Amino acid sequence: MLINTTQNNSNIPQLILQTSSPRPIAWIVTEYDKVVNIAPFSLFTPLSFTPPSLVVSMRTKEDGGLKDTLVNLRSTKRCTICMVEAPQLNKMNATADELPREKSEVKAFEIETKEMIEGYPPMVIGSPVVYFCELSNEIELKNDTTIPVILNIKEIELVFKSLGLSFFIVLSIVFFSKSILYSRLV
Repeated sequence: MLINTTQNNSNIPQLILQTSSPRPIAWIVTEYDKVVNIAPFSLFTPLSFTPPSLVVSMRTKEDGGLKDTLVNLRSTKRCTICMVEAPQLNKMNATADELPREKSEVKAFEIETKEMIEGYPPMVIGSPVVYFCELSNEIELKNDTTIPVILNIKEIELVFKSLGLSFFIVLSIVFFSKSILYSRLV
């Protein structure tokens, strides 16, 4: 079956989502005016290794307004991306609901977070991989309700679980040499 995507076909988004899976799901954590926003995203992928970058597709709200994640990201230029694991799925699904801007998902859904790097939103405890990112730029798509944003990865937190213990290794990436600068146990 050949499907022309240029025709007005409301099934195209669902078709793309269903045929480009499995996709990882991650929480994007942003913060503005001391309110921590946590929202799940599945439309993201690595974009570049030099500099290390991801592209995330952020949809607008049903009323056409911007979601808090994008508003906060535009304001602070920073976010924390936390990969989601099976034990977090119920809370992840709950965070898909829109809350008033002044209300935090951390408190509403009792999500444990931890400050890791000064100047970045906190990470979600229990996430196996965390990216601390800075906004690079946005891509304008004509006549669309999706705004792709390019995020440069500045730090990566890997959580290794072994014998019931968690070891945290923080990897800083040197962009100009394409190598790992250092790792340390925390």
